[in-house]
Amino acid sequence: MAGKPSFFRRLVGGLWRTLALIYSLIFLLILLAIPVSIYLVLHHPAPPVPNKAVLVIDPVGNLVEQEDGVGSLVQSALSNQGQPSVVRNLITALDRARTDDRIKEVLLKLDDLDGAAPGQLQDLVAAIDRFKQSGKPVIAWADAYDESRYELASHADKIVVDPLGYVLLTGYGAYRNYYKDALDKLGVTVNVFRVGKYKSYVEPYTRNDMSPAARADNLAWMNSLWGIYKKTVTADRDITPSDIDQYINNYASNLVAHGGNAAALAKQAGLVDQVASLDELHKPLIAKVGRDPASGSFNQVSQSAYLADTNAHTAVSDSKLAVVTVAGDIVNGESVPGSAGGETVARLIDAARRDDHVAGLVLRVNSPGGSVTAAERIRRAVLAFREAGKPVVVSMAGMAASGGYWVSMNANQIWAEPSTITGSIGIFAIVPTFSKPLNKLGIHTDGVGTTKLSGAMRLDKPLSEPIKTILQAGVEHGYNEFIGHVAKARNMSTDAVNKIAQGRVWSGADAERIGLVDKLGDVTQAEAAAAKLAGLQPDHYQLRVMRPPSDWQAVMQQFFSSHISAALLPAWLSAPVHTDAVDFLRSLTDPHGLYARCFCRLQSADTLSGAAEARQALKAP
Repeated sequence: MAGKPSFFRRLVGGLWRTLALIYSLIFLLILLAIPVSIYLVLHHPAPPVPNKAVLVIDPVGNLVEQEDGVGSLVQSALSNQGQPSVVRNLITALDRARTDDRIKEVLLKLDDLDGAAPGQLQDLVAAIDRFKQSGKPVIAWADAYDESRYELASHADKIVVDPLGYVLLTGYGAYRNYYKDALDKLGVTVNVFRVGKYKSYVEPYTRNDMSPAARADNLAWMNSLWGIYKKTVTADRDITPSDIDQYINNYASNLVAHGGNAAALAKQAGLVDQVASLDELHKPLIAKVGRDPASGSFNQVSQSAYLADTNAHTAVSDSKLAVVTVAGDIVNGESVPGSAGGETVARLIDAARRDDHVAGLVLRVNSPGGSVTAAERIRRAVLAFREAGKPVVVSMAGMAASGGYWVSMNANQIWAEPSTITGSIGIFAIVPTFSKPLNKLGIHTDGVGTTKLSGAMRLDKPLSEPIKTILQAGVEHGYNEFIGHVAKARNMSTDAVNKIAQGRVWSGADAERIGLVDKLGDVTQAEAAAAKLAGLQPDHYQLRVMRPPSDWQAVMQQFFSSHISAALLPAWLSAPVHTDAVDFLRSLTDPHGLYARCFCRLQSADTLSGAAEARQALKAP
């Protein structure tokens, strides 16, 4: 007969059951916290807007075109980081404040802005300029300025930098890791099928460096964007584009001459008007709009509180323009945070088409492309919308390239900012095989099939020549379909399209010149154009922003995603879990293996690895 468990075993068993109970209780509390957090964020009462107030525009993170859903609200509640700001919300706040007598001034507080695409920044600059037409002043302040922050600040009436801050402009760059040697050492064979000498997205898997064609193409569109940037930031200031070049080229020696005082250097160069802390700005603002007795600061309202207040007073109209956003990688199936699912986006367009109150559609695109199948699903939904007798106008944000252009080309009108990144008309397929590394591990593949193509697409054996021929033919057919659709939609010959295609990237300004874009302008101008095409009177219609419905299964999936889970970890454990290579592999969702995607992501000082540490070092006394 077995004896009683020892005291030690009973103690360990008791501790284990106690830990399991504690874990279960913590898990239950987290589940209960989700709806509570969502409710508190969505129903937090907005404070009233004072009769005399400063509107504080405080963009957070990397600007986005739309919220990632309920999961982003939960992440914001659990972490010390706010939700990334939505471009449309910032523009709407500035436009409403222009005619609001309660708002006496705008403060651009830019220290929480991490970055934005050039096209998005131009949309915001246009909104700042419209606000200034009211005669009300705009002041910008930041602890430090990079390209994104400085572009917004450059159109303020006054630019202020913190005494420990700086203005560090480094220009644009496009850099990535190349994996060919690593893949060769691992024995992985990467089979690439593409059309277009400029279609460089797959180069990291076939080369150790950037090809001459890709280098020339990248420099061409980046130089175009950099020229536009310099004109934008000098347009409202007493400096020239060449002054920007000299400031950058001589920054190191001039900084030494100023004893390392970067703020003083920026002021001497005319890039800022004043060196002062944020606290030092309070006194003149209090004198202008009064003191808030609760905080002791100046009377102010944030953009989110201001939108909540003004939304309640917005006139209701039966005439509507639908707005559907295509943001992030275009993937097959449903949308997930950071991507645009072909089925999700097409379903939103179809819902707008069936709504009798919707007279037209604004398709806002900010995407480098992705799955050809998903992009075609969206394009067909756009065609169905037009066939219903309703106009479609595309507003390109920072990027609408490759698959992003695919979904755009059949609109009645295509609008872009001069610095929008677009084009990249080309297709590729990529199939890695792993027979060599498996063989090294002693794993071999063998078998029989009824035809020459049986098992031909297995990744544990080399691709046969017939399969390679089939895949290349499929890619070439897809490319011909792409340029054929563009030719028909843009009223061009296929030869003319082919000359500007081949995967080549264009700025919005150049795209308008060669016929890929109809008009240059911001999102509000695109919306006005859609309203005019739909026969709607100015200021007598509403925008209906189409969003997929949130269900609790999706909420839970977002909550336990790596982005949300990282918010629960200590800072030293919450390092990024995604790499470009991993994200690339996760985006390979096309059922036919065909992709129209562009590598055209700009990098500046604030987006390079280690930039935050460098910034802190520069700010140290």
